[in-house]
Formats: sequence, C-alpha cells, structure tokens
Amino acid sequence: MSREHQLVPDRPARMTDLYDRYMTAAKIHRAHGESCDACRPDAPCKTGRPLWERFTRLQDAYLAELRQQQH
Repeated sequence: MSREHQLVPDRPARMTDLYDRYMTAAKIHRAHGESCDACRPDAPCKTGRPLWERFTRLQDAYLAELRQQQH
C-alpha cells in the first residue's frame, strides 16, 4: 500500500488498490519508454503499446471511481 493512501483511513480498499496498480503501470510504461529506442509518443513499439494501454485503462478506472465518490 502506498504511503499516501495509508494516511487516508476512509479511502476504500478498491481505490487504494486501483491507485497502486495505476501508479505501477505508469512506472513500468515510463521505464520501458526510457530504455526503448523504437518507442515514440505517437507510435509505441509492440511491447510498449500494451503497457500504454494498461496504464490508460487503469488511469481511466481510477479517475471514474474518484468522480463517482465525489458525488
């Protein structure tokens, strides 16, 4: 569990899990992009594309959950 979420006791476990998975996906995608000469922002490589897609899916899910909780 990330330190930030440990400080928010009323945050649902699903949000914590989603946030951690979203941040991990971002780190993995970023690390791949930094080491892959074939990846470009507008055209990721065969390995980079699924990493980007996972990151964006998790980001979308996290933000949707966040918006839902604010209502």
